[in-house]
Amino acid sequence: MKNFSLQIECIKKDHLIFNKDYLEVLDDVHFDSFESVWKYQDGETIKKIKARSVIRFEIQTDSGKKYFYLKRHNTEFVGIKRILALFSPKPVLSEGKREFENICDFREGGLGTVSPVAAGERFVKFGWVQSFLITEDFSPFISLEYMLRDNPEFFMGKNHSDRKRNLINGIGIFAGRMHEKGFNHRDFNATHILLYYKDKSDAPDIALFDLQRVDRSPFFRFRWIVKSLAELNYTLPEGIFDKKDRIPLLLSYKGAKKLNLWGWLQWLWIKRKTARIKRHTEKMMAVRKERRQRGLIER
Repeated sequence: MKNFSLQIECIKKDHLIFNKDYLEVLDDVHFDSFESVWKYQDGETIKKIKARSVIRFEIQTDSGKKYFYLKRHNTEFVGIKRILALFSPKPVLSEGKREFENICDFREGGLGTVSPVAAGERFVKFGWVQSFLITEDFSPFISLEYMLRDNPEFFMGKNHSDRKRNLINGIGIFAGRMHEKGFNHRDFNATHILLYYKDKSDAPDIALFDLQRVDRSPFFRFRWIVKSLAELNYTLPEGIFDKKDRIPLLLSYKGAKKLNLWGWLQWLWIKRKTARIKRHTEKMMAVRKERRQRGLIER
């Protein structure tokens, strides 16, 4: 089974960066330049929007089939940062290489995340850049969102109370360690939390993926706890998690057995932030629904 906390040994070539453990695999598909990756057409389209696309593809290796994700970031404007990069020995301007670096830094901090394979960037104009990121499929880990959607009974009922308690405790501890290391995943929710339950275990291994949006700024760091736990709190279904499940999330984060006055104020802040996220999400969903309906009418 993959160890999602091992540090990464990287090899850099021009505007490309490779995980040393995957050089042979990449050589098999002739991924040796930015152009060779950018023009790759095989695989299943997972996501395609104006800013980026994601495909899932497979490679046959000596140990069997391996599955990978290729995320392409379409042309983005970097502006004056391009000029500054000319004087920096380690410029990281693009989304693709930035996420690769975030993954490596998470691993260096002992925080579980996916396996990075390669990343690259190229300038198409002076202030415009394209980039990509390749990661290996994260199975046997599975997204918490999918577990809650497809197998909610796994956490429901008296017989499964330990699973739910261990899940909340593990996520709270992970979030606390992540912030202590100086990282804030700006989409810390059920979608991006990965779980793996070893045989007969009620306590999961925990990892994160999609590290495109990671905040490292020391300013307003005190708000990380509120934003992160509110994001997660919103994505935990009320039919499975009630109040007595949610407060332990904050307790685990803080490493406390009970909340003091400041802890209760933080909990109230988290609840207010959760309500704002709920209102904003519902508003955005209503707008998208209206646009789809207008599109149908126009056709």
